[in-house]
Amino acid sequence: MGFLDRHPVLRKSIANQYQAILAAGAVGFSLLLANPLPLLLLLGGELMAFPFVFERLRRRMEIEKKHAERRAVEMSRDERLRSLSRGARTRLDRLTSLCDRIQENYRGLSPASQGLLADQRAKFDSIVDAFLKRLWIAERYAEMDTAVDAAVLAREIAELERAREQEVLAPRVFEALEKNLEIKRQLRDALGRNEASRIALGAELDSLESLLQLLLQKSVAATDAVAFAHEIDDALAQAEADAATVQELERMLGALPGQAASRATIPRLDEVAADQVDRAGARPRRRTR
Repeated sequence: MGFLDRHPVLRKSIANQYQAILAAGAVGFSLLLANPLPLLLLLGGELMAFPFVFERLRRRMEIEKKHAERRAVEMSRDERLRSLSRGARTRLDRLTSLCDRIQENYRGLSPASQGLLADQRAKFDSIVDAFLKRLWIAERYAEMDTAVDAAVLAREIAELERAREQEVLAPRVFEALEKNLEIKRQLRDALGRNEASRIALGAELDSLESLLQLLLQKSVAATDAVAFAHEIDDALAQAEADAATVQELERMLGALPGQAASRATIPRLDEVAADQVDRAGARPRRRTR
């Protein structure tokens, strides 16, 4: 790997079309005037401007890299729609219908208000998108919950704890049991957090849907477009609450493999321990109580 390959910012600051144009112009003038002064002036100017250009280019490349990483894990709206279950898609259609009916009711206001109402369409689209993201994340949490049987996991943890308390264990067996127990405890804690997040997302979805149903009831006898705009702003603020957290969850879940985790349980621990004790060449470790 060459020097420029190890420093991509330096390579990009030197090898680009603008530098090629300037170099060609300086060389051309130097040949035309039979004087190296234009080329020397270009080199001097490049050396003076290089620190500023280099830092600006470095920041730009960092931003481009972050955007590329985000695009690699973020899902498009169509991809999320295709991955929804039939029930979730029906719920999304119901919310979209609520938004359409609310806007239809407010179209009966005075012509002077129509310009203000037209600006609310993008807000309704944002509300639907936020609802879709939460639906998608809630379904992914539900899938992860079904991938692991909590009752089986609890039994496995209890078996590991009992196996660890045996009087004589080879050091390798003891370390393997400790590591397995630690991982399964972490899995149990993660399942609890996932369940709490799924319940919170469900409550947010219900709250947003109820708020739009309330707006629909108000829109039947609505007369004030300004009040309507404020109510839509409130609904949008609720839909976008904790947007950074939702976006981070979406990126994390979108980067996970599509296949569900295996539900296979660990083998019988006493059989595994006995087999490893037979094969272990190390001195058995005596557990002190």
